[in-house]
Amino acid sequence: MNDFPNIQTRVANAEETPEIAGHFSIFTVPVLILFADGKEMLREARFVHVEEFKLKVSKIYEGFYS
Repeated sequence: MNDFPNIQTRVANAEETPEIAGHFSIFTVPVLILFADGKEMLREARFVHVEEFKLKVSKIYEGFYS
């Protein structure tokens, strides 16, 4: 996420705080969720291909910060 300095990251463990899993409808782990202006813009779960995820984030990021 170093390539996207305006994005804040957070890590949550669904086993330690199960209410997070319920609130965000998480049924498998890991899950990466990107929010922009309070709206979910991207969700990748279970098998996350890092380069594909980075490309998708890049497109969203450019839309907000270009």
